[in-house]
Amino acid sequence: MRPVPRLLLLMVLAVAVPADAKTTVIDDSGTLPYDAPLVLHWEQLSPRRPVNNRMTGTLTVRVKLHVAPWLRRRGRIHLVLPAQQPGAMNASWSTQGRLLAGRVSSGSRSLVYSGLITTPFIEDVLQLTLEVDGTQLRQLYHVNFRFEMDEE
Repeated sequence: MRPVPRLLLLMVLAVAVPADAKTTVIDDSGTLPYDAPLVLHWEQLSPRRPVNNRMTGTLTVRVKLHVAPWLRRRGRIHLVLPAQQPGAMNASWSTQGRLLAGRVSSGSRSLVYSGLITTPFIEDVLQLTLEVDGTQLRQLYHVNFRFEMDEE
């Protein structure tokens, strides 16, 4: 990589995260279902070349985020999918409109809200689809995700 593009990339990264931004985990204890089972299905029922080992499952999640500490302030909310067992996974979701639809891979996060916080709770219903390599599944696993607030 040439020095100028690398410098440009560093400048873009520096601008993307304000120096005084603070990230806090949001209380999402009102989010349901809690520990609900997600049934995964093979994407490909019979082996063909190339072999597809992906399994997917969809679950409806009622999200209730307690955002009262940020009332009347601007913020950015992210859905975080931490790296966890059984390994790499992807999640995608659609919403009913209060939060943004999106996609995230394990070990990263995705923006679901940006703007003024006008109510003590932000609520929405997500159709959450998880995708995982079926060869990694050896037992039942809990899939953990959380929401984080970046204060502006």
